[in-house]
Amino acid sequence: MATTKYEKQYQEMIERYKEVFEDLKKYSKKPKSEEFREVQFKAMRIVRRNEDALCSKTENNRRFSSFSTSLSDKFWEKIRSEYPEIDLSTED
Repeated sequence: MATTKYEKQYQEMIERYKEVFEDLKKYSKKPKSEEFREVQFKAMRIVRRNEDALCSKTENNRRFSSFSTSLSDKFWEKIRSEYPEIDLSTED
């Protein structure tokens, strides 16, 4: 079965930044800790850069602009399925 564009982007991101995402899993047990916040910030920046790279070509084409939103949603679903703690609010 062929790999979708968002799955390929996800795999490349996880492989390239393996250490950051391993740390995210490790520190997610203590979401209010300073270590978790630091790693979460790094991971969110990485994810957003990859999301931008994934969607940039489709957003510039009017015929596929609505496809970009769907692609972004699927990309985030994939991330959250593996790292549900990625966008936990740390404020309280």
